[in-house]
Amino acid sequence: MPRFFPVVSACAATASLLVVALLGAHDATAAEGVASVALTTKGAGQQDIPLALPAPRGGSTGDEFYTTLERDLKLSGWFRIIDPKAYVEPAGTSIRFGEFDFAAWRTPGAAALAKTELVANGEGTRAEVWVYDVAGGAKLGAKAFSGPKTATRTLAHRTADAIISLVTNQRSFFDTRIAYVNNASGNKEVYVMDVDGGGRRQITKNKSINLAPRWNRAGTALCFTSYFNGNPDLYVADLAKSAIRRVSARTGINTGCSWAPSGDRIALTLSPNSDSDIFTIDPIAGSVVAQLTKSPGIDVSPTWSPDGSQVAFVSERGSGAQIYVMGADGSGVRRVSFSGSQNTSPAWSPKGDKIAFVGRDGNFDVFTVNVDGSGMQRITQGTGDNEDPSWSPEGDYLAFSSTRTGSAQIWLASADGRHQVQLSQGGGGNTNPHWSGHLSW
Repeated sequence: MPRFFPVVSACAATASLLVVALLGAHDATAAEGVASVALTTKGAGQQDIPLALPAPRGGSTGDEFYTTLERDLKLSGWFRIIDPKAYVEPAGTSIRFGEFDFAAWRTPGAAALAKTELVANGEGTRAEVWVYDVAGGAKLGAKAFSGPKTATRTLAHRTADAIISLVTNQRSFFDTRIAYVNNASGNKEVYVMDVDGGGRRQITKNKSINLAPRWNRAGTALCFTSYFNGNPDLYVADLAKSAIRRVSARTGINTGCSWAPSGDRIALTLSPNSDSDIFTIDPIAGSVVAQLTKSPGIDVSPTWSPDGSQVAFVSERGSGAQIYVMGADGSGVRRVSFSGSQNTSPAWSPKGDKIAFVGRDGNFDVFTVNVDGSGMQRITQGTGDNEDPSWSPEGDYLAFSSTRTGSAQIWLASADGRHQVQLSQGGGGNTNPHWSGHLSW
């Protein structure tokens, strides 16, 4: 029978669900002046779009809304935000098209302009954002979001998403979360945070060792391994129901879980005969669906392809730990990493074309490789130990843990490694990040 242990955070997570569910968005774009031009960029992480971001009308640069919005846009790597000291337009000027002079924004060299306004609306707040192509003197679009006063950060995240979408025509990631492990209490507990490092919510509080949380595709549950009962058993946290239950407590290890895209199976490592192999189990009953590997040697760390047809994993069947790929039924095993002798922690890109992994070259570093084994690329180098890579929903960024500043923290890198920035804050080590898909809460 599944075994439950106490959880404090799930109730807090449920409360946050209600906050976000109350948010509404509508297009505030007027018919006049809609831009027909596109701002040019070399891609995510290039920081090559000069953006003017004046303080919101009805707020200030010290407000939580503005500081969250500014950090979001910097994290994305799309923009070089122009120093507000260079702005010549008087504070409080209208945000709407036709009610301000574009020349005031050409002077500091802005290519794009994002004007915001905050309005108290009963018990809540309404945020408007109007985004402009400064050189073309044209409007790219406008959006409005409303929510309770406690949802300031969420309003800022939605506003950042809108700015990035209107300027780059790309979907952003500020409606996602990152699950991770923190050890500040002296134990290892599972947490969830917003991508900017704020909005932290504790998922486990069992004063034990909890490891490797992994989201299901819907973003409603996390699987993870816990030593709460003395053995590395597999648990599932249902975030909507505020419940945690044990789903696999077999003799030996029950580790390295990965949800199938369909949500009906979990791949993990079991060791029923002291030899670790990859299995799939039912996430509700915990019963074994299939055994995927049967070769001698260690097989661990499964990760599904985005279409669910293949599984990448780590095996020592060859020369040291290497990355392999097999069919979802265990057939057609082939090796995809060929450099080094200790390659671990594979993560399959949502685009389906690459696998991120950790290789040891003195320190541990993050690499990517094409699924056919070609085109290996280094993402980190000379910056402490970098481990546990996880892709953003569109596959344009990687989250990973790094010791480059001392204790382990969660970092973000663009897929080419050029743009890297710290996400997590606070004490203790933060490890085992896993990026959710787009969420509605």
